[in-house]
Order: sequence, then structure tokens, then C-alpha cells
Amino acid sequence: MLEIKKITEIYKQTKEKEMGMYTEIIFGAGLKAELPEGIVSTIKKLVAGEDLKETTPDHPFFKSERPWLLRSGGSYYFPGTVEPKFWFDDIAKQWFLHFRTNIKNYDSEIEKFLDWIKPYIEDGVGERNFYAIVTYEESGAPTIYYLQDKDI
Repeated sequence: MLEIKKITEIYKQTKEKEMGMYTEIIFGAGLKAELPEGIVSTIKKLVAGEDLKETTPDHPFFKSERPWLLRSGGSYYFPGTVEPKFWFDDIAKQWFLHFRTNIKNYDSEIEKFLDWIKPYIEDGVGERNFYAIVTYEESGAPTIYYLQDKDI
């Protein structure tokens, strides 16, 4: 009887993952001009969808189920897709990273990515410098990520 309960539980977990809800992230930020070369290389690989196994930083994001989230996504729930872009702007003298995607965020890949990238962000948008909007499929409102606290 114990074996049947285990099998049933594994089946339920598998079905939940197959039928799970999507989470969308819209990200846009100016990154620091003096990014370490290893970070530049890693972001370029993320944007290109290349293998990260040999040169990944030591951070939980790169140990998650889908550290390639920038190149994934595309549910019917969130319309539109945007190809990820990463470039150095010679006028602004800084790096920029922009992307929009949605995934089944089972392993908190989105939050882990935001935790990893935040120390490299120079600026976002507005007075508080928002740099990411994250929306869960059944949420009434998005979560907005800022560089500055409310009291600026």
C-alpha cells in the first residue's frame, strides 16, 4: 500500500508541473560600465541560449532547473515575446540588458536571476529605478523590483 501512495504522490507532482501556472518577467536595466569580463561572457551566453555548464558563476540561479530563462517562455496567457538584447552603448558608456519572457517558475528561477543580476545594475527607470516587473498568471497585480527603497 505504501508503494501505491508513493507512486500516486509522484504522479500528482508531475502533473502539477505539467499543468502549472506561468510567471512573466519584463526586465530592462542599465548595467555597470565596468562589468567583470566573466559576467559579460555569462550574460552573452544567456542571451544567445548557449551552454553555461563550464563557466557559470557560483550562484543558486545557475543551479536552478532553467538557468536559460532569458531564451525561454511563450505561453498563451502572456501575449508577445521580446528577443533578449545585451549591448554596450558607447554614448551612455554602459551595458544594457532587456528581455521579456514567461516560464513555469517552479524553482524560483526568476527571483534567483534577479538576485544574481542586481549587484550589476547601475540604473533602471524612474525615481526609484525599477528594473523588473514580474506577474504571476493568477495574480491581481505585478511585483515591481526597484533599486531604491520608497523613502528616497
